[in-house]
Amino acid sequence: MQATTLLRPRVTTRSSQRLLRRPSPAVLCFCLFLSLYMAAALFIAFSGATDLLGGDGVSRVEIADRMLFSRDPHLAAIGFVWSPLPVVALLPLVALKPIWPFLVTGALAGNIVSAIFMAGAVVQMLGLLGDLAVGRRMRWALTVAFALQPMIILYAANAMSEAPLIFFLLLVVRRLYEWLRFRQVGALAATGFFLALGYLTRYEAAAAAVAVTVVVAIATLRATRGDFDARLRQALVDVTVVIAPFLAAFASWAIISWVITGSLFEQFTSSYGNQVQLQTRGIRGADSLGHLATMFGTAVRWAMGVEPFLGLALIACVVVAVRHRNWATLAVPTVLGAVVAFMAAAFVTGKVDEEMRYFIVTIPLTIVTVGIAVGERRGPEAVPATPDHDGSKVVYHQVVSWRRAAARWGGDLCGRILPVAAVVAMATTILLNFQGLTDPALDTRAAVALEATVNFGTLTPAQRAASSRERVDLAVSRYVDSLNPGPGTVLLDDFLGFVIVMTSTHQDQYVITSDTDFEQILADPSANGVKYVLIPEDTVEGTLDAVNRAYPGAYATGKGIGKLVETFHDTSDNETDWRLYRISAAS
Repeated sequence: MQATTLLRPRVTTRSSQRLLRRPSPAVLCFCLFLSLYMAAALFIAFSGATDLLGGDGVSRVEIADRMLFSRDPHLAAIGFVWSPLPVVALLPLVALKPIWPFLVTGALAGNIVSAIFMAGAVVQMLGLLGDLAVGRRMRWALTVAFALQPMIILYAANAMSEAPLIFFLLLVVRRLYEWLRFRQVGALAATGFFLALGYLTRYEAAAAAVAVTVVVAIATLRATRGDFDARLRQALVDVTVVIAPFLAAFASWAIISWVITGSLFEQFTSSYGNQVQLQTRGIRGADSLGHLATMFGTAVRWAMGVEPFLGLALIACVVVAVRHRNWATLAVPTVLGAVVAFMAAAFVTGKVDEEMRYFIVTIPLTIVTVGIAVGERRGPEAVPATPDHDGSKVVYHQVVSWRRAAARWGGDLCGRILPVAAVVAMATTILLNFQGLTDPALDTRAAVALEATVNFGTLTPAQRAASSRERVDLAVSRYVDSLNPGPGTVLLDDFLGFVIVMTSTHQDQYVITSDTDFEQILADPSANGVKYVLIPEDTVEGTLDAVNRAYPGAYATGKGIGKLVETFHDTSDNETDWRLYRISAAS
């Protein structure tokens, strides 16, 4: 009894020590940068800096909101122009709208989700640099340099889908590199799984899927023994394992879209698709050699505006990999570089908007290539110990000694100077990245919005216009709420009016595009109980509005609609006025 009693305190002490043990570096990293990104997200949400919110990110919050709380809530309201995962990730937070409406009305749910994904991306960067044999101090220095890039902080807090894209891409390259080192089928299957999630986040992950397929095929052909047929069969097996989840995601999303909408790829065929929007704005691809050169130069300037040292980092990475014959490390920049190249090609051909954010993947690409260049490597290769033909052993030993000394000196120089230079370069990039973000010559719309936020003095006219985005939508929403028209009595295409719907206190009063009876009500509003119709100005993207398409000229005259009640003038750089008409038959 006495021995048992004496042992009890010792067991309790050990248990307490286990409970109080230090968190792992990954947990510490995640908590640290999640706090930073959440602070930035809350600043955007509560300081009135809504001009920093990405319009696509806010729209996704409204899509999640209409799936749960609209007049006609249903899963198909998710839409099929964008990939679904960023919207699905919002649903748990949007479901809390009855408890905290600001999660939706202030788009805070989108900010929180992007902050969580970007903090996860930072953790993956820390782990990837460790996989690449980067020393602990250098690993943390490069991770911090990645996490503190102004563009990374901005897109960690503004509800856009860049954060989950980077997160899944880093997971892909980590698992791919793990497979290249250890050839475990589980790592290969995980690579394919994260590729599928990446595609369900953003379509440019398809470029990563192509790069991964090529890397796996070449790696298997080189590593497998036997005749060519045997090596080819093994390569086909490995490629099938890695690409099957991606193809399943690709086919499933296309088939679901076809069953519900009648189109396999709504992003190309929909009236609201990216291609139609770009054509409406007059954005087109290169149509001559001179135009091609100009657009390619713009793409290069954007990439350099995001990461000025990308070119040097790529050269250093390739030189180190070739010198030490560590070909597996080249797979990481190959996959990330494929996404950057895909976005450059999409811009040159007029498939994406003229925004610098499409080159954000150059940031993790640069950090990873720097990590490969400064990672811990083997020492200088030994010089073969064979005497020269003339038997001059003295000369031989002098030459060998000189070569070894030069190799040792060069290795010490690279080992000491290169890491310091890399850290200085990455720290400098933080300042240069902010300069690029605020340079109107690179991205006018985003730069002016950021300038308006950090300008605590008198705003310029352009900054005032940027800082007043969405104010007209809020005014429209409040005015319609004040009329208290009743459920299902206001017809609105939420393609442009998504802020009006998501900020309303009576969301069910709107008949919106995702409602299953929208087309029927649009054809005859008065017969279906509609009292009011909201119409955006029929210029630029306003021409894509369903009401404008169904009733040409209705914005200007109300012809075919009813009597004008109110006009809402947009003073921001969105330049989209709204008009509210009352249905004649219902007046």
